[in-house]
Amino acid sequence: MGRIGRRPRTKQGAGRFGSAARGTYRHPPTKESFPMSLSHVDAAVSEAFRTIGQEWALLTAGNKDAFNAMTISWGSLGFVWQRPIVTVMVRPQRYTHEFMEKSDLFTVSFYQNQRKALNVMGSKSGRDTDKVALSGLTPRFLDGAVTFGEAYLSVVARTLYKTRMTPAGLTEPALDETFYPKKDHHSIYMAEIVDIVTA
Repeated sequence: MGRIGRRPRTKQGAGRFGSAARGTYRHPPTKESFPMSLSHVDAAVSEAFRTIGQEWALLTAGNKDAFNAMTISWGSLGFVWQRPIVTVMVRPQRYTHEFMEKSDLFTVSFYQNQRKALNVMGSKSGRDTDKVALSGLTPRFLDGAVTFGEAYLSVVARTLYKTRMTPAGLTEPALDETFYPKKDHHSIYMAEIVDIVTA
């Protein structure tokens, strides 16, 4: 497993924003660390998020001691607060929500030819099922975060802002009626990219 570097790497395993292999994430970043563009975020990340609705991904929160993952098909990549930001959404009844609330770091990981595994991860609950074992995926432990060995790309992110959606915030009533008949409005997490890990 490697990492995509914006600058020449001085040591094997060094990440884009410092050496995640040694647990030295660089935040908060300096102005020089984040030019006012997304050019330093690899094109593979942009493409992965562009196709997330069709190809899906895994959202994983927790650490080597306890974690949970769920399949997602919603998510976005952008640039806020002079930082590359990923935004993900989790309904409160999902087991992963508990880990997102307790964890600073999470990963969004992308796969090829793993549709069956992603179906398992999205349809089973980690509360009462070892769905990782059922999926056949292999946990890969990073510094304070978790991904899976089968991922071709994993984005490690640190939550900077989180909030709970409300019906009043939806300006189109049809959205509330269509997506939230159970009133289980998503929690929204905006997080800065701190590392990008490749297979």
